[in-house]
Amino acid sequence: MRAVGYTPEAAIADLIDNSISAQARSIDVEYDAQKQPFVAILDDGTGMNSDELESAMRHGSRNPSELRDQNDLGRFGLGLKTASLSQCRRLTVISKREGLVTALRWDLDVVASAKRWLVVVPDMEDLEQLPLYSRMANLQSGTLVIWQQLDRFAAGSSDIVKEMTIKFSGLREHLALIFHRFTSREDGNAALNIRINGLALPRKDPFLRTNSYRQPLEGQRFKHQRGVVVVTPFVLPPISKLSKEEIELSGGAEGLRGTQGFYVYRNRRLVIWGTWFRLVPKQEFYKLTRIQVDIPNTFDELWSLDIKKSAAQPPEFIRTRLRELIPHFAGASKRTVTYEGRRTDPPGFSPVWSRYEPKHGSFRYEVNVDHPAVLAFSESLDEVRGRQFESLLSVISIGLPAESIYADMCGDTRPAKNENELSELIAIAIGLEKLTGLSPEEIADIDPLIRHPNHRANILKALKK
Repeated sequence: MRAVGYTPEAAIADLIDNSISAQARSIDVEYDAQKQPFVAILDDGTGMNSDELESAMRHGSRNPSELRDQNDLGRFGLGLKTASLSQCRRLTVISKREGLVTALRWDLDVVASAKRWLVVVPDMEDLEQLPLYSRMANLQSGTLVIWQQLDRFAAGSSDIVKEMTIKFSGLREHLALIFHRFTSREDGNAALNIRINGLALPRKDPFLRTNSYRQPLEGQRFKHQRGVVVVTPFVLPPISKLSKEEIELSGGAEGLRGTQGFYVYRNRRLVIWGTWFRLVPKQEFYKLTRIQVDIPNTFDELWSLDIKKSAAQPPEFIRTRLRELIPHFAGASKRTVTYEGRRTDPPGFSPVWSRYEPKHGSFRYEVNVDHPAVLAFSESLDEVRGRQFESLLSVISIGLPAESIYADMCGDTRPAKNENELSELIAIAIGLEKLTGLSPEEIADIDPLIRHPNHRANILKALKK
């Protein structure tokens, strides 16, 4: 049971699930390895009486098929014990309800010595020496979980301090993502306060709800006899509309491309994310697509939810529906990547660059000879100059660094901001007007000016002036 495969982050997340199920509004995770290494999780939830704590310490204390409260984040009745003992040899749980403090402990050395599953009842003198006990005792109600003798946690390391630093380096980011819907106000729910060694979790939002350029798409509700699955798709703004902070907020270390796809939430708790469930491969054009999937805890068996609550697979009837919806969701993302910032194309729109498919499965880009500026300039040339101009366009088209552009676009690095963008666009507009003789409105609809709708009014004003 200790080898189920919990990471330290997943193990702590499992314990936080219990705190949330106990209606905690504040959760503190603290750890230290200087003297006597420990990890402790303290909450101000409803706490447990002696009978409830005894049941909670029993392995497999709940039948996973039992109907749970709709906000319960548990399932197998194994999380508290299995998650904790996957990291340590001594697990102490202290809980307070109605002024009464109860404590029980699993000590694997005692179990091994007695060759029986004997739970230890710590005395008060022992409890008072434990980390965070005084803070727990001052709460009206709550629960304190303490890991000691971190053998699995520090396995293979001679420096527990260094090992703890390394293994918990990603803890704040992990918990911030898993519980991001709890730590922010949502649908009338108060924000949950989670701290790690006194520091609040950083803000995470894979859907960038505060960015006005984000595109919410029409969602779906799948009804089933066990409940309702709610699918809510979003297309993130193009890279040029994102700050560095927003890229980190939505993608983090894996980047936008690595975090595209479905985000499955069980009672608002993130279970699995950044996957298409092998329905489609991850692609550059899909990197802005995020699909929020909310499932109730009555779907656990259908979704093959594992003990760690870190893996799930959609059942066939949902997988079929999702497969049908993906082209619609991903299509909006593709348009955002390809035509970022551009208004709807007017009749007769001609891009500067044209895409050609010489044969099936291949493509190339060439300067569009029908672009108004190119056409007007070529018509002003004599025959000799005209042929030279055609050769120049061929050189420019063949020299397009497609591979380098693709490599840059695959990353999350934003294009350099042009501080003189408006003045350069106005200069281009004036040059196009002299070259083509078109009206100001027609000039503003020429590529690349049409790609900058935020400057359209100023461009028209400058041309008419």
